[in-house]
Amino acid sequence: MIEPGETIAVVGSIGSGKTTLANSLTRLLDIDQEQLFIDGYDVTELDLNNLRNIIAYVPQDSFLFSTTILNNLRYGDPLKEQFETEISAKQAEIHNEILNFPQQYETVVGERGITLSGGQRQRTALARALLMDSPVLILDDALSSVDNKTATNILKSLSQGKQRTVFFISHQLSAAAQTDRIFVWITEKLFRWEHINS
Repeated sequence: MIEPGETIAVVGSIGSGKTTLANSLTRLLDIDQEQLFIDGYDVTELDLNNLRNIIAYVPQDSFLFSTTILNNLRYGDPLKEQFETEISAKQAEIHNEILNFPQQYETVVGERGITLSGGQRQRTALARALLMDSPVLILDDALSSVDNKTATNILKSLSQGKQRTVFFISHQLSAAAQTDRIFVWITEKLFRWEHINS
């Protein structure tokens, strides 16, 4: 059982089913009844729109639009204030880099964010998800292009305050060590918990 506010790392070999877990939680993949529960409710019985409103999902290759960084960040909620977007960008460790761009938050990133590095694209997508303020955040290899030090700082930031439940699916073991527990995915059906922090 995962407690609300916990930060959980999910690690395992390629093809072991880590992304299947993420897709099952968001019901991008159909699963059998009574396999996964959120707050005691079977995910297969939850209204799909309600389920997806409580989960922010960031895949490895998130889509950015050919518009400004600010518009990309506010995509999930265009009414968010500038200071709110900056808080999310700081948590995602992208704020200072945005300030170094000539147009800062008004910088146009090009189709699919082509003017940004892979790590900048991933952190921009993370900031967008954080701005949605969903109680559950799934990062599905969403920091794979981010260096270990930055990924570790992001996980430390996400763990503070315990305001949301975070699933960090990754191969970055040093960053995963910042989580409350590590979920080692051995096969699609066998797994174990490794307790890290109290």
